[in-house]
Amino acid sequence: MSNESKKDIADVVKQISTTSVGTSVATAAALLGADLVVVALAWDNPPDEGGIITITFLMLISFVAFINVLHHIMRTEWLISRLRMKGIDEKARKNDPIEISHIMKSVRFMHLSSLLFTMIAFWIISYKYLLETPHGYHPVILILPFVLFLLYWIPKIRGVEREVSIRSHESLIQLLIQVIFLVLICLDFFRILTIP
Repeated sequence: MSNESKKDIADVVKQISTTSVGTSVATAAALLGADLVVVALAWDNPPDEGGIITITFLMLISFVAFINVLHHIMRTEWLISRLRMKGIDEKARKNDPIEISHIMKSVRFMHLSSLLFTMIAFWIISYKYLLETPHGYHPVILILPFVLFLLYWIPKIRGVEREVSIRSHESLIQLLIQVIFLVLICLDFFRILTIP
Protein backbone atom coordinates (compact mmCIF):
# COMPACT_ATOMS: atom_id res chain seq x y z
CA MET A 1 0.00 0.00 0.00
CA SER A 2 1.34 3.43 -0.90
CA ASN A 3 2.21 6.00 1.74
CA GLU A 4 -0.37 8.35 0.27
CA SER A 5 -3.26 5.87 0.67
CA LYS A 6 -2.09 5.09 4.23
CA LYS A 7 -2.18 8.81 4.98
CA ASP A 8 -5.70 9.12 3.47
CA ILE A 9 -6.97 6.26 5.64
CA ALA A 10 -5.29 7.74 8.72
CA ASP A 11 -6.95 11.10 8.00
CA VAL A 12 -10.38 9.46 7.61
CA VAL A 13 -9.94 7.50 10.85
CA LYS A 14 -8.78 10.58 12.77
CA GLN A 15 -11.59 12.79 11.48
CA ILE A 16 -14.36 10.26 12.12
CA SER A 17 -13.08 9.15 15.51
CA THR A 18 -12.70 12.68 16.87
CA THR A 19 -15.82 14.33 15.45
CA SER A 20 -18.67 12.23 14.12
CA VAL A 21 -18.72 9.42 16.67
CA GLY A 22 -18.48 11.75 19.67
CA THR A 23 -21.12 14.08 18.25
CA SER A 24 -23.42 11.17 17.45
CA VAL A 25 -23.19 9.85 21.00
CA ALA A 26 -23.89 13.28 22.50
CA THR A 27 -26.85 13.91 20.18
CA ALA A 28 -28.29 10.46 20.82
CA ALA A 29 -28.02 11.00 24.60
CA ALA A 30 -29.77 14.39 24.33
CA LEU A 31 -32.60 12.90 22.28
CA LEU A 32 -32.99 10.02 24.74
CA GLY A 33 -33.28 12.60 27.53
CA ALA A 34 -36.02 14.42 25.60
CA ASP A 35 -37.83 11.10 24.99
CA LEU A 36 -37.73 10.25 28.68
CA VAL A 37 -39.14 13.68 29.61
CA VAL A 38 -42.11 13.19 27.26
CA VAL A 39 -42.71 9.62 28.45
CA ALA A 40 -42.49 10.69 32.12
CA LEU A 41 -45.00 13.49 31.55
CA ALA A 42 -47.39 11.37 29.50
CA TRP A 43 -47.37 8.26 31.69
CA ASP A 44 -47.18 9.95 35.09
CA ASN A 45 -49.96 12.42 34.34
CA PRO A 46 -51.79 11.37 31.16
CA PRO A 47 -53.86 14.16 29.58
CA ASP A 48 -57.59 13.74 30.25
CA GLU A 49 -58.19 14.81 26.66
CA GLY A 50 -56.36 11.71 25.35
CA GLY A 51 -53.22 11.40 23.28
CA ILE A 52 -51.35 8.88 25.45
CA ILE A 53 -51.46 6.13 22.80
CA THR A 54 -50.16 8.39 20.02
CA ILE A 55 -47.48 9.92 22.27
CA THR A 56 -46.29 6.46 23.39
CA PHE A 57 -46.23 5.23 19.79
CA LEU A 58 -44.12 8.22 18.69
CA MET A 59 -41.75 7.77 21.64
CA LEU A 60 -41.26 4.08 20.86
CA ILE A 61 -40.33 4.92 17.25
CA SER A 62 -37.87 7.51 18.58
CA PHE A 63 -36.44 5.02 21.07
CA VAL A 64 -35.89 2.39 18.36
CA ALA A 65 -34.05 5.02 16.30
CA PHE A 66 -31.88 5.74 19.38
CA ILE A 67 -31.04 2.02 19.78
CA ASN A 68 -30.11 1.82 16.09
CA VAL A 69 -27.85 4.87 16.46
CA LEU A 70 -26.01 3.14 19.31
CA HIS A 71 -25.63 -0.03 17.24
CA HIS A 72 -24.22 1.96 14.31
CA ILE A 73 -21.83 3.85 16.59
CA MET A 74 -20.50 0.55 17.98
CA ARG A 75 -20.02 -0.75 14.43
CA THR A 76 -18.18 2.45 13.46
CA GLU A 77 -15.87 2.21 16.46
CA TRP A 78 -15.08 -1.41 15.56
CA LEU A 79 -14.29 -0.42 11.95
CA ILE A 80 -12.07 2.42 13.14
CA SER A 81 -10.22 0.04 15.46
CA ARG A 82 -9.72 -2.39 12.58
CA LEU A 83 -8.37 0.39 10.32
CA ARG A 84 -5.80 1.27 12.98
CA MET A 85 -4.51 -2.29 13.13
CA LYS A 86 -1.51 -3.26 11.10
CA GLY A 87 -1.68 -6.17 8.74
CA ILE A 88 -5.34 -6.01 7.70
CA ASP A 89 -5.98 -6.84 4.08
CA GLU A 90 -6.20 -4.28 1.30
CA LYS A 91 -9.90 -4.97 0.67
CA ALA A 92 -10.83 -4.05 4.24
CA ARG A 93 -8.72 -0.88 4.07
CA LYS A 94 -10.64 0.22 0.97
CA ASN A 95 -14.13 -0.88 2.06
CA ASP A 96 -14.15 0.17 5.72
CA PRO A 97 -14.01 3.96 5.11
CA ILE A 98 -16.84 3.58 2.58
CA GLU A 99 -18.91 1.62 5.11
CA ILE A 100 -18.18 4.22 7.80
CA SER A 101 -19.42 6.95 5.44
CA HIS A 102 -22.67 5.01 4.82
CA ILE A 103 -23.10 4.45 8.55
CA MET A 104 -22.71 8.17 9.30
CA LYS A 105 -25.43 9.01 6.73
CA SER A 106 -27.69 6.40 8.30
CA VAL A 107 -26.99 7.78 11.79
CA ARG A 108 -27.97 11.27 10.58
CA PHE A 109 -31.26 9.92 9.19
CA MET A 110 -32.04 8.12 12.47
CA HIS A 111 -31.17 11.23 14.51
CA LEU A 112 -33.56 13.28 12.38
CA SER A 113 -36.28 10.63 12.71
CA SER A 114 -35.86 10.55 16.47
CA LEU A 115 -35.92 14.35 16.67
CA LEU A 116 -38.96 14.57 14.41
CA PHE A 117 -41.10 12.10 16.38
CA THR A 118 -40.00 13.46 19.75
CA MET A 119 -40.92 16.98 18.63
CA ILE A 120 -44.35 15.89 17.37
CA ALA A 121 -44.97 14.11 20.69
CA PHE A 122 -44.15 17.41 22.46
CA TRP A 123 -46.67 19.18 20.19
CA ILE A 124 -49.40 16.70 21.09
CA ILE A 125 -48.77 16.55 24.83
CA SER A 126 -48.53 20.34 25.20
CA TYR A 127 -51.67 20.81 23.08
CA LYS A 128 -53.59 18.18 25.09
CA TYR A 129 -52.51 19.68 28.41
CA LEU A 130 -53.63 23.15 27.29
CA LEU A 131 -57.07 21.77 26.40
CA GLU A 132 -57.48 20.90 30.08
CA THR A 133 -57.07 24.51 31.20
CA PRO A 134 -60.20 26.50 32.21
CA HIS A 135 -60.26 28.13 28.76
CA GLY A 136 -60.56 24.70 27.13
CA TYR A 137 -60.93 24.85 23.37
CA HIS A 138 -59.74 28.44 22.94
CA PRO A 139 -58.42 29.16 19.40
CA VAL A 140 -55.07 30.36 20.79
CA ILE A 141 -54.37 26.79 21.95
CA LEU A 142 -54.49 25.62 18.34
CA ILE A 143 -51.83 28.17 17.42
CA LEU A 144 -49.16 26.49 19.61
CA PRO A 145 -48.39 23.49 17.31
CA PHE A 146 -48.17 25.84 14.32
CA VAL A 147 -45.76 28.15 16.16
CA LEU A 148 -43.59 25.13 17.05
CA PHE A 149 -43.76 23.99 13.42
CA LEU A 150 -42.55 27.42 12.22
CA LEU A 151 -39.76 27.52 14.82
CA TYR A 152 -38.57 24.15 13.48
CA TRP A 153 -38.50 25.31 9.85
CA ILE A 154 -37.11 28.86 10.21
CA PRO A 155 -33.48 27.65 10.71
CA LYS A 156 -33.85 25.35 7.70
CA ILE A 157 -35.09 28.16 5.46
CA ARG A 158 -33.30 31.27 6.76
CA GLY A 159 -30.88 30.14 9.46
CA VAL A 160 -27.93 27.88 10.06
CA GLU A 161 -29.41 24.90 8.20
CA ARG A 162 -30.29 26.74 5.00
CA GLU A 163 -27.57 24.90 3.06
CA VAL A 164 -29.77 21.78 3.27
CA SER A 165 -32.23 22.11 0.42
CA ILE A 166 -35.87 22.39 1.43
CA ARG A 167 -36.60 20.30 -1.67
CA SER A 168 -34.45 17.36 -0.60
CA HIS A 169 -36.22 14.04 -0.03
CA GLU A 170 -35.28 14.20 3.64
CA SER A 171 -36.86 17.64 4.14
CA LEU A 172 -39.97 16.79 2.13
CA ILE A 173 -40.60 13.63 4.18
CA GLN A 174 -40.22 15.60 7.43
CA LEU A 175 -42.56 18.29 6.13
CA LEU A 176 -45.17 15.74 5.05
CA ILE A 177 -45.15 13.95 8.43
CA GLN A 178 -45.43 17.25 10.31
CA VAL A 179 -48.30 18.48 8.11
CA ILE A 180 -50.16 15.18 8.66
CA PHE A 181 -49.91 15.63 12.44
CA LEU A 182 -50.91 19.31 12.23
CA VAL A 183 -54.03 18.26 10.30
CA LEU A 184 -54.78 15.60 12.93
CA ILE A 185 -54.42 18.20 15.71
CA CYS A 186 -56.83 20.52 13.85
CA LEU A 187 -59.34 17.70 13.39
CA ASP A 188 -59.01 16.87 17.09
CA PHE A 189 -59.49 20.51 18.07
CA PHE A 190 -62.71 20.79 16.03
CA ARG A 191 -63.85 17.41 17.46
CA ILE A 192 -64.06 15.75 14.08
CA LEU A 193 -61.85 12.97 15.43
CA THR A 194 -59.92 12.34 18.63
CA ILE A 195 -56.18 11.75 18.81
CA PRO A 196 -56.07 8.57 20.92
